[in-house]
Amino acid sequence: MSRKKTEKDKKVWISTLIQMVAIVVIVLLLRTFVIGTIYVKGSSMEPNFHHGDFLVINKLETRVASPQVDDIVICKLDNVEYQENIIKRVIGLPGDEIDLRNNGSGIYHLYINGTLVEEPYIAEPMQDKGNITYPFVVPEDCYFVMGDNRNASTDSRRQSIGAIEKEDIMGRVVLRLYPFSDIGMVK
Repeated sequence: MSRKKTEKDKKVWISTLIQMVAIVVIVLLLRTFVIGTIYVKGSSMEPNFHHGDFLVINKLETRVASPQVDDIVICKLDNVEYQENIIKRVIGLPGDEIDLRNNGSGIYHLYINGTLVEEPYIAEPMQDKGNITYPFVVPEDCYFVMGDNRNASTDSRRQSIGAIEKEDIMGRVVLRLYPFSDIGMVK
């Protein structure tokens, strides 16, 4: 009887181990290719995202489809000046002409393909056009991204960052998990 119990315990243990390994493999595959998480660092996306916000990103979506204007994305920077992940809003798609025009009072307005863009999501009027030459045509397979806090954002307006290649867009932000008072889907 004890031998049968030992064999049964062994089978249960092996079955449990196989299930645990399968769960770990599935979780690793999901985290690597489908979903991810990130903490917001800094104030470049205020008033919509704040330092310390904990977000979920959909990695698969940006691998199989192209980002769209107004998507909030996580971009991987890996150059001489920056080696970090940043959160930004997609402003321009491949082939779009981006122009920042000064209205004479030090305030810049965004024009895409010659059309003025209303931006109700930005923190305050834009006073910094960056150091690229305008009009700027977004290269093929690249995206022009900017922070919602335009006056405190290092983004595609800087030559050191420029347009972000599609392969460097890690995913689209889909959910805010923290702070709990703002938990919910990101549109």
